[in-house]
Amino acid sequence: MNRSRQRNPSRHRKTKSRSGVAMVEFALVANVMFVMILTCMEFARMNMVRNLAQDAAYYAARHVIVPGATEQEAFNEADRIMSAMLNSGYEINISSLDFGATEVSVTVSVDLDHVALFVPMFLQDTTIATTARMKTERYEGFYQQS
Repeated sequence: MNRSRQRNPSRHRKTKSRSGVAMVEFALVANVMFVMILTCMEFARMNMVRNLAQDAAYYAARHVIVPGATEQEAFNEADRIMSAMLNSGYEINISSLDFGATEVSVTVSVDLDHVALFVPMFLQDTTIATTARMKTERYEGFYQQS
C-alpha cells in the first residue's frame, strides 16, 4: 500500500496570507511594547535620582550637625554623593550654620531637563527636590558637665 501524500494547495495559501497578518500585528504591538519599556526605564532612572538626592541631603545634614562643621563641608558631602551619578543638573542649598543654630537644613534639587531622557518632552521645567532637617549639637546646654 503505497499511499502518497497530496498537498493541499489551499493550506499553502493560508500560510502565506497569515505571515502578512503577523507582520501587521507586530507593527501595531511593537510600538506599544517599546514605549512601555522606555517608560519603565525612565521611571527607574527618576527613582534612582530621587533616592540619590535624598541620600545626599541626609548625609550632608548628618555630617554637619556636630559643633565646628561648616556649610562648605555639607556642600562638599552632598556634592560628593550627587557626583557619583550626575555631572550636572543639581543644586545644593544649606541653611546658615552659626554657633546658635539649633537645626540644619540641606535641600538638594535635581532639574529633570538635565537628567531625564523623555520626561522633558512632557513635563518641562520639572525638578525633584528633597530636604533633610536635623537638630544640631551646637546650642548651649547640649552637653552638661558638672
